[in-house]
Amino acid sequence: MTAETQQTSPLFAWAQLVRLPNVFTVVADVSAAFLLAAHGPSPAARWICVLAAGISLYWAGMILNDVFDIERDRAERAKRPLPSGRISLAAARTAGWALLGLGVILGSLSGYLPSENVATTWLPAAIATLLAVMIVAYDGPLKKTPLAPAAMGACRVLSFLLGASPVIVVQADGPLIPLHLVAIALGFGIYITGITTMARDEAAGGDDTNLKVGLSLLVIGLLALAFAPQQAPAGFPKFIRTPFAFPLLIAMIAYPVVLRGIRCVRHATPQNVQTTIRSGILTIIPLAAAVAMLGAGPLWGLAIFALVIPAIGLASSFRVT
Repeated sequence: MTAETQQTSPLFAWAQLVRLPNVFTVVADVSAAFLLAAHGPSPAARWICVLAAGISLYWAGMILNDVFDIERDRAERAKRPLPSGRISLAAARTAGWALLGLGVILGSLSGYLPSENVATTWLPAAIATLLAVMIVAYDGPLKKTPLAPAAMGACRVLSFLLGASPVIVVQADGPLIPLHLVAIALGFGIYITGITTMARDEAAGGDDTNLKVGLSLLVIGLLALAFAPQQAPAGFPKFIRTPFAFPLLIAMIAYPVVLRGIRCVRHATPQNVQTTIRSGILTIIPLAAAVAMLGAGPLWGLAIFALVIPAIGLASSFRVT
């Protein structure tokens, strides 16, 4: 298949619409959350189910984003799949809402699949529903407001918590969700809020205030993520208690994207902004790999890290932002 034929194929158009490389960041953070909360891949059926839910909800968000933005895209991004007519607006609208509903159903189901070691739980149903509401809020009424980056960050917080939720049994005498899981989710959420803030007006080279505020939030999110595991209860794997071991790992992973962010603030061009955003989004995968390692060990951390290979490969053909 030639490149020209490939780019006119319906499958290629749908892959463009859902920003295919980005799905590996969802696979990474949902899986990392599950592995961290369950201390391994069991019960596998719940993991697979909640992972499918996370992907469905993410793709729904991507599709509905372009459905809501159709008039703007017709004026500014005529080559996108919807304004170009390669995918009909009706088909995209149907697919988006169907995937949103499917994501809620699968998320709810993940808490009730049989397991010998984990009781049933209603928590995934609640989080999946809240995530679906937040996705629609971001794509619709909040997109053009100053709250948009925070809404996107909230979606990532809920995505991470959704991954952990099938193995969290709500206790009457304890917190709804363990504190270290909430802290890690907030770290990811603040990080994504920063990236989304930097990405505003990216085609024009970004806004100076947005770039500075976004970079600051990105760094704050990384710091929160780096020190969040210290909120884990006694009995958690010992190596995370080693002072600065995990923060140093996060620093090494995050260094390239922070460096690009600084360069972006100093020399704000469309190319620098887009490169920073692309790097920031794909860096979610190694960050999630570090989190997975905490709960399930180095081999599972390496397995999550390996997702960077298809993500980077596909990012050469499909837009990430």
